[in-house]
Amino acid sequence: MKIQKKDIYHGSALTQIIEHDEFKALNRATSKYGHYIINADRTIHIRHSAARKSPWTYTIKKEDCVIITDDITAGKEVFIVLVAGSSTVCAVNQNEIDVLLDRSSCDPQWLRLDVPRGGSIHVSGSCGALYHVVPHSVFPTKLFE
Repeated sequence: MKIQKKDIYHGSALTQIIEHDEFKALNRATSKYGHYIINADRTIHIRHSAARKSPWTYTIKKEDCVIITDDITAGKEVFIVLVAGSSTVCAVNQNEIDVLLDRSSCDPQWLRLDVPRGGSIHVSGSCGALYHVVPHSVFPTKLFE
């Protein structure tokens, strides 16, 4: 099969996840590309941006919000994993998702990562911004806490 760019970007996140000491299993959650179950109790939704430098922007469609909400309702721990070109990977958890996005909206929404030179990750979205920066070093450990 021919390798697509999205496979390379998603692979950079998945490789870090499977090399973590707490990793046990990875399965597709649905047929939606980038939607996976890790260790049977948490789901991730991988998005990527091929931009070469900050800021990186990601579109979140209504169907994405529906799947995320369904995962939360099912009692899963939910993360959106954002791959920023070949620079960094950042995960946002359910509480952070609720700050960044309106999961009930029918309109497309966005997430954005800004990384100042030498700095940590600043995350914002259609509904607001995280009040804290995200260190590069917390991925993938954040998924297993």
